[in-house]
Amino acid sequence: MRTPIFPILIISVLSSFGDLYSQDAGKGKPVETDGEVHNDLKSLDKEYYEYYFKTLPNTDIIEKEKLEYNLIRSLKFELRKIDPEKMSPEELKKVNSSSVRYERVFEDSIWMRGIRKQMGFIRFREYMYVIVYDKYYCFISYEMNPSRYIQTPFQVQLIFKRDSNYNTTLPQP
Repeated sequence: MRTPIFPILIISVLSSFGDLYSQDAGKGKPVETDGEVHNDLKSLDKEYYEYYFKTLPNTDIIEKEKLEYNLIRSLKFELRKIDPEKMSPEELKKVNSSSVRYERVFEDSIWMRGIRKQMGFIRFREYMYVIVYDKYYCFISYEMNPSRYIQTPFQVQLIFKRDSNYNTTLPQP
């Protein structure tokens, strides 16, 4: 018995044309699933996506608050330790983020190299800051990033701003 080649050939050609036609027809239309069009501007997935990014916490603000908390807490501790008569609890409440100035300092700064020569006991770390309150200057260094973690400082050095070079009064020990 002979195999009918002609009907098999016709069926295979028609099926290949059918596959090509179905691929071309699907390219221009938006995808529909159960009557839902994904190009709709009012879809819930878009709303969820936008809400998620609107509610993410602002990490810059959180990092700044942690940094200020670490610096001010360390400064208050040193002020209480060095100048206990003047630094009453009421005076320490005045030390806050609006009453202090601070800046991160780096090891390669000409001024920090000068400090290193004068104060050989200071050990530089990656995270070093100078904080100023009233007549007090404080150098604080940390092992880890103080804007990420609440921590105690590695080293603190507090100095006083003098009225004149000849009249220096030190606080009572």
